[in-house]
Amino acid sequence: MRNRIFKTILTLAIVMCFTQSSYAGFPIGNGRWLLVPTYTRYTADSYWDASGISTPYPNNGRFQSNYFGLFGGVGIGRDLDFLFNIPYVSQRFTQNGIDAQPPLQTTGDITLGLSYFLNHFDYYKHLSITGSLIIPTYPSSLATQTDLVPGYASVGLEAKIGLAGTNTKSLKDTYYDLEAGLRSFFNAGGPTQFFANATLGVPIDDGSWKISGTLNFISSSSSAANSTVPLLINKNFSYLRGSLLLGKRLDRNVSLWASIFKDFTGRSIGQGQGFSIFAVIKF
Repeated sequence: MRNRIFKTILTLAIVMCFTQSSYAGFPIGNGRWLLVPTYTRYTADSYWDASGISTPYPNNGRFQSNYFGLFGGVGIGRDLDFLFNIPYVSQRFTQNGIDAQPPLQTTGDITLGLSYFLNHFDYYKHLSITGSLIIPTYPSSLATQTDLVPGYASVGLEAKIGLAGTNTKSLKDTYYDLEAGLRSFFNAGGPTQFFANATLGVPIDDGSWKISGTLNFISSSSSAANSTVPLLINKNFSYLRGSLLLGKRLDRNVSLWASIFKDFTGRSIGQGQGFSIFAVIKF
């Protein structure tokens, strides 16, 4: 029972390490920079089992995660961007208000990638492919100190395709960002994960305010019998999360955003909700 519960908790920790701030997938621009500092607060008091049935954590159990991230990139050509994401997590699991595991504070998995934009036929639409390297920054021995490890302790690769654009006719001035991809880890038993994200945004007022909604889906699986991933880390799960975001453009280079999100459905994963605040800075 304890192992099963902690496997759902650990899934939450790993998913949070891959959180990236939402921003439209347009080219950054040759020689220009993009920085997105982010803070995310996530809590879960229950979990979905392998059949998708929601169950509260025993003894008033609660998982709490604070995520601090810096996502960014630089344009190294007209069609090529270098991207990075540096996460730091602070998390704990309590029962009856007392820590059931030693709390964790550590950096997570850093990602470094290149995004190439394929099309020039439409200024308002951009098709891109992105490849990223996932690099753990914590020792694999961390799993012997606490069950709240921040990832799979494995190097991995991620590949995704994205389509972002602004509507100029129907639903004029709305914007969208669609992407889908695969993520795989090199350790024996390291999972393969399919993910898809969809965002639709609408400008309001004079366009300095924007509101958008996002759906995030991920499905993770591993069939390896001999795994070098720590036993308690969950490799088989899925979930669907929805977010509502509100943003304010301060000037042409800086905008501030706030969002709330909730997990709608899942399998072998915690059921939670939270909020996020972040800035999008271009220079």
